[in-house]
Amino acid sequence: MIFKRIITAVCMLLFVYSLGVAQQLNMASTLPLDSTVRIGKLDNGLTYYLRHNENPAQMADFYIIYNVGSIQETDTQTGLAHFLEHMAFNGTKNFPGNSMINWLESVGLQFGTNVNGATGMEMTYYNLTQVPLKRKSIIDSTLLILHDWSHFLLLEDAEINKERGVIIEERRQRNNATFRLGRKAAPYIYNKSRYADRDMIGSEEFLKTFSGDSLRSYYDRWYRPDLQAIVVVGDIDVDEVEGKIKAVMADIPAAVNPEPKELIEIPENSQPLVTVISDPEINSVTTSLYIKRKAIPAEYNSRLGVFNMNLQMNAAIAMANIRLADIASTSTAFKSAQVLDVPLTFNDQVISLQVTMPNGDVQDRFKAAYSELERLRRYGFTPSEFEFLKTSLLRSAKYVYENSNRRDNSSFIWECINNYTKNQPILTPEYQWKLTEYFVSKMQLEDVNKLFSTLLTPSNNVLVVMMPENNYVQNPSEEDMVNVMATVRSEELEPYKEEIIDKPLLPEASNIKRGKVVKVEKGEYGSTLWTLNNGIRVMVKPTTYSPSQIEMSATASGGLSVVDDKDYFSASTLMPLISRSGIGDFSNNELKKVIGTKVASVAPSIGRFSSELNGRAAKSDLETMMQLTYLYFTKPRFVQDEFDNMIQRNRANMSNKKGSADMTFLEKMNVAIYGDKNNVRTQAPSEEALEQVSFKRMQALYDQFFCDAAGNYTFYFLGDIDISVLKPMVEKYLGSLKPGKQKLNWRDDMVRPNNGPIEKRFEYPMQTPQSTVFYNYSGSIKYNQENTMLMAMLSSCLQNRYIKSIREDKGGSYGVSVRGDLSRQPVEGYNLSVSFKTNPAMVDELTQVVEAELKDIAENGPDKIDVDKVLSFWKKTRPDGMKNNGAWLTLMKTYNTWGEDWNTDFDQFLKKITPKKVQNLAKQIVNDNNVAKIIMDPVK
Repeated sequence: MIFKRIITAVCMLLFVYSLGVAQQLNMASTLPLDSTVRIGKLDNGLTYYLRHNENPAQMADFYIIYNVGSIQETDTQTGLAHFLEHMAFNGTKNFPGNSMINWLESVGLQFGTNVNGATGMEMTYYNLTQVPLKRKSIIDSTLLILHDWSHFLLLEDAEINKERGVIIEERRQRNNATFRLGRKAAPYIYNKSRYADRDMIGSEEFLKTFSGDSLRSYYDRWYRPDLQAIVVVGDIDVDEVEGKIKAVMADIPAAVNPEPKELIEIPENSQPLVTVISDPEINSVTTSLYIKRKAIPAEYNSRLGVFNMNLQMNAAIAMANIRLADIASTSTAFKSAQVLDVPLTFNDQVISLQVTMPNGDVQDRFKAAYSELERLRRYGFTPSEFEFLKTSLLRSAKYVYENSNRRDNSSFIWECINNYTKNQPILTPEYQWKLTEYFVSKMQLEDVNKLFSTLLTPSNNVLVVMMPENNYVQNPSEEDMVNVMATVRSEELEPYKEEIIDKPLLPEASNIKRGKVVKVEKGEYGSTLWTLNNGIRVMVKPTTYSPSQIEMSATASGGLSVVDDKDYFSASTLMPLISRSGIGDFSNNELKKVIGTKVASVAPSIGRFSSELNGRAAKSDLETMMQLTYLYFTKPRFVQDEFDNMIQRNRANMSNKKGSADMTFLEKMNVAIYGDKNNVRTQAPSEEALEQVSFKRMQALYDQFFCDAAGNYTFYFLGDIDISVLKPMVEKYLGSLKPGKQKLNWRDDMVRPNNGPIEKRFEYPMQTPQSTVFYNYSGSIKYNQENTMLMAMLSSCLQNRYIKSIREDKGGSYGVSVRGDLSRQPVEGYNLSVSFKTNPAMVDELTQVVEAELKDIAENGPDKIDVDKVLSFWKKTRPDGMKNNGAWLTLMKTYNTWGEDWNTDFDQFLKKITPKKVQNLAKQIVNDNNVAKIIMDPVK
């Protein structure tokens, strides 16, 4: 009854909101579907969605959507829906065995990247993305895969039995603190309904013992065309693909006497449901308050009134989070607080308040955050908050509309999925923009406040408190937390008082003495190189990849390598302090208000061998980005209180993590790879390291890297650039900087991997017994483009082998991660890492496989078919990968810093990659035998 009253109240509010615009719009009308999306249904009940999109060209995404999920499982079937997802890639009518994956990889798709699936509580999908349409037969074969996924999985007992081990290892890997706490919280969040009993993977015992017949029966029962949709979006001929779908999918049989889906209700609760749960493997306290309500019925989701209400709700949530972030930045009570309004199920919606806090005094800390939500319920938002948000909404919506012709396939895919599963509208970008512009202009603060207040009810509340399980933190009782909520609801609260900042970001801007460009040169890749009077170099490359957006990056050689050991921790902790402190005359909170709705940001950073400033701005806000850059070089802000708070928070975090599995593994790994545990440059973060951080030295170090070193920097500007606008701003805000006395250049920090082989194996107490294995191979090699590509190829070939041998054949791990990198500094070399988690009983067997596969490539070379598959994937993805500013920024930096062109001859280098060269690299790694092997086992 409570849920129904809320729905009634919301519907009444919708009606009230519509009165002001009723003469212009019928709020009960159905929104028109985008006519560029072709929607149809076959006689067997299968729905399809088709849309032409040329971004990227000559590619398409193919999805099959199942309007079912793990909630359809009975209590004796928990885990079958997810198991079916795995089996979709292990044999179908037209693609038996591994032939599906082999064919997909042969045309340039990569398992996990372009070939995947996801099983949810109420919806499931399998997908093939970035399918290259280089010949029409590829569309035919891809549709045939979707056809088989619909009704023709083979589900052979032998393949089922092989996959059991993979999923058991996935379960082992998934069964971390977050998962365990989620299972403990589920009976409260879902109030003991069926949703609480579905973990979407099943118990280990069930995964070992369920019968193949039970899986086949479940598949036949629920995976049927009346509960399925095909979605194809990409550079397709819609008419042609529609004809193919009608032909290919016609033989999928319609269900006979199809079983209707059962509606699972979550029982209401008039009093708060509270649980305090703990786990030894979490390090901080979080509280999650859920305020549940029934979702708007799906049949109303395409109504104009719901579109308007969603806009108002989005505005309320955004304003709430801006306020909470403002409060959290100066609060000692909680680290962060966030309000969300999200689906709990297809039929239930929830407003949640998520709070992270330091350990201790949980009641008081939660009270501080909950009081702000209660303050919002009583008093709503301020006029200035509301006007700021409306401007932001319009600006964001306009940007989306202006860039709508650059949308990729995935955004269209999800519109279709949400239309099929939730009846959400599919609107043209122009219509959506016009509606948004209209409703935001008509939006009233009183209406938003009333809507938000109506939904913040005292009923159907659930509070979950998650605590570390240790001797240092005292758990509150459930009664304690209920009393906190009751107290806040009954006590007096003052309205929120917002600080108004009425001051320009850079008051002295008009008095800045402008420098000038003294030299203009033609740069690489269509760029222009300016040299300023103070020695700063500026490379400019106008692009069309992101209309109305400009990206900036500035870099100087040096970084942490130039810092003495005694200052290392002060330097490495410097950037977090800068990000918290603000800039110029403004604190971090004040800075956000000064920038307001402008889209402009700049962030300095210090890496191992370089320091940087990276910025981004809307084209219209370029000057704000330039002013921020100027301030970071001339007026950094250091506040003792911010420093003290940062050290206090870091100390608490490190204290919580000390002795944890992750921290212990990191410490052991660093010692195994680099040797000296006292080397400050390879140490894991620690409380002892914090003792060496000096507030005074941080200021001097910042000056060394930035304020007294501007002349060392090269700036890069890419994007929607008007040279006539950018140049005078560069001359003003960069040309006026003092070049400084510092001459930055990186130096050898003497950090080297140990000479191997080295093995470190140790035990650690765990809630879920599993072993973590990490290999690190290292050695010397020439750093160049060819060797970089050969290392990437070797990594991919190893990855493919480990998927087959460790995951598929032995069922030993859910996944093996392989990463190969080349380093240029301080000395040229390589690093190849292999890592995975597994059943402790299989460690020795699987480590032998890891080493044997690398040795086999060294002795016999990689399979040519594997090399060809990877090359096909690279060739397919490169054209689209070069259509972004980031790719060109990397190329420009490489050329400007090292004089190397990594673009012009890329295709030629691809042709030079041969199995023999990959074999030679593997042989070098094996012969170097410089390997560190670290294994963490559970305590026996």
